Amino acid sequence: MIDKENLKYPIKYAVMPIKEQVGWSHGLNELEPEYGVVANIVSKCYVIGERKNYFSDGTFEIKYEVVFLYNKRNANYYEEFKATIPEFIVASECINSIFVNQVFNSFEEALTAASKSNDEVLHQKLIKVYLDKDFKTKIEAIEKEHQNTLDKYKKIEEMIQQKTSAVVITRTSTLEDIIEKIVENPKDFYIKLADSLSIEEREYLKQLIKNRCCENCTNGSCKIGLDELGQKEGSNCLGWNNYELIGRQRILSRY
Repeated sequence: MIDKENLKYPIKYAVMPIKEQVGWSHGLNELEPEYGVVANIVSKCYVIGERKNYFSDGTFEIKYEVVFLYNKRNANYYEEFKATIPEFIVASECINSIFVNQVFNSFEEALTAASKSNDEVLHQKLIKVYLDKDFKTKIEAIEKEHQNTLDKYKKIEEMIQQKTSAVVITRTSTLEDIIEKIVENPKDFYIKLADSLSIEEREYLKQLIKNRCCENCTNGSCKIGLDELGQKEGSNCLGWNNYELIGRQRILSRY
């Protein structure tokens, strides 16, 4: 039995995907529950590992294996979120961890990422009804249901934040932190770094940036950034560009 008080895993913030039953699917002999992500909240987590995945072009991405400090074991909404620690079986395999793309030092950074993930959840729901005749009515219903779900889990997020308030985030100096300290103008450094990359590298790095939105786009001539409803397209916009953030992502992806 692991003693919670003696755990020495790094503590970070991460985005926790919340799954619920969203429908039914055909199984071998009968209908089976279908589960999907309905909301994303911020929580502190134990970082128990990292996995580096290489691609055929030589680039790679790093995913973090985490266990949230509070969680539930299944997608049943009525199950309570309880204090959790890493659980292992034979061969040191953790049975209650998930892999996430990013971990954060601050609640605010993680909250920005969670908000974008929640926007994507809503977007995926909306694209299914665009061709319906009464799509406007259905969109209003979907948006209302989505907001109710977010409000419901926001309360749980606040509860977790309160119960884990005494747990201190593990601060580590990253290469990005070091650059900020020793380079006179970090912004110019990242822009020049991005400018030195090939078009293919920049396009690849764009897809890894999680906080893409119209507000941090530097493409002044963008004519694409509206979706079918006339809303800002944000992270899905083909015209999005920001050399500083691309340069920062190059550093994050390299180390």
